[in-house]
Parts: sequence; structure tokens; C-alpha cells
Amino acid sequence: MIMCLLLAGFIATAQTQYYSGTSDGDKIKATLIWNTRDATVKGTYYFISNPYRVFRLSGTNYVDGEIEITESLNGKRTGNGTLYKTLTKSRIIWSGDIQNTDGTQSSLYLTRSK
Repeated sequence: MIMCLLLAGFIATAQTQYYSGTSDGDKIKATLIWNTRDATVKGTYYFISNPYRVFRLSGTNYVDGEIEITESLNGKRTGNGTLYKTLTKSRIIWSGDIQNTDGTQSSLYLTRSK
């Protein structure tokens, strides 16, 4: 019973959202899971051209409209960055730059309907 209540509490504080977008201009699909209890964000994205190469995302949303994000692939960190929120009449957009561990920079753009 206690385990069910704990699980129900976690589910109630987590919200999953699905995005499309680009990473350096290449089309991607992404999923972000928001935990409102501790302002953490986790998720994944993959390139439409290669759906078997899945990048993991984790971060924090302590500041409204900003996500401090870490990106990893196969358990190894590949970059860090900040995504910023933009709202239009019909869309929610998160975009920003990722500083890659190899010294390069990539841009990430995620969008979904409101």
C-alpha cells in the first residue's frame, strides 16, 4: 500500500511531453519528462535518420523559462547547455546551444503544440 502511494505521488508530479525539432538542422524527435516536485527534467531524443542512436537528456528547470541540460550517449556525457523557452500563439519552443565535450557547439531546437 505504501509503495502504491509513493508511486502515485511520483506519477502525479511528473509530466511527459513530446517534441519534434532539430539538432544542428537535422530532424529529431524528443521526449521530456518534467518532475514538478524537484524541478528536474529528463528525457531522450533521436535523429529521424537514425532512431537507434538515442541521446539522453537530464537537467534542472529552477528558473522559469530555462533548462540547464546535460546530454549523454551510451552513458557518456557528450555536452552541457541551456535551453530557453519561447511561446507563440500555438507553440512551445525550447532552444539553445550545447557545448560538446569535444570542443564543438551544437544547437538544439524542440517544439510542440500548446
